[in-house]
Amino acid sequence: MTKSKLLYLGAATALLAVAPAAAGNFQSLDDLDVAVAAHAGAKIGDPGGARTPIDRRLKLKACPDAPSVSGPVLGAAVVRCEPIGWSIRVPLRLDAATSGATNSNNGAPRTMAARQQERDAIVRGQAVRLTVEGRGFTLSRTMIADANGKIGDMISVRADRSSKPVLARVVDIGEVSVSGI
Repeated sequence: MTKSKLLYLGAATALLAVAPAAAGNFQSLDDLDVAVAAHAGAKIGDPGGARTPIDRRLKLKACPDAPSVSGPVLGAAVVRCEPIGWSIRVPLRLDAATSGATNSNNGAPRTMAARQQERDAIVRGQAVRLTVEGRGFTLSRTMIADANGKIGDMISVRADRSSKPVLARVVDIGEVSVSGI
């Protein structure tokens, strides 16, 4: 063999030896998707399940224990690795669930969303969670509401009293959302 072929063969062997080790340093996102689906009892995209798979660009250090899944909290499952200290929120597809409450007009069941729309979900001055959702990711931040609002209303929120307001839609009690990418 020529010297260049030996060099190439040696470099290729070194890359193959390093690749599995590098892959082992990151948490398997497929495993996290499965854990969220098992916790929610629904597949990705189904009602109650994750809206989308976890963004594959995310690189989390491999958790030495099985990550825990809790929630839903503010419309998302929370996946945590306690030993390392990371956590992510996975947006869920939560559809309005019916309860035993009935409408006094016709006796038909009312949804939880219909009952919540009858009262303010956010009160002026309340700390709210602002969520920006994009394809495969969710960013959130605590803000202060400038006005009262029912679910579906558009209200302004700000980071603090001196910052510029952001117009957001009320999506749940204590939660507002802005359309993302």
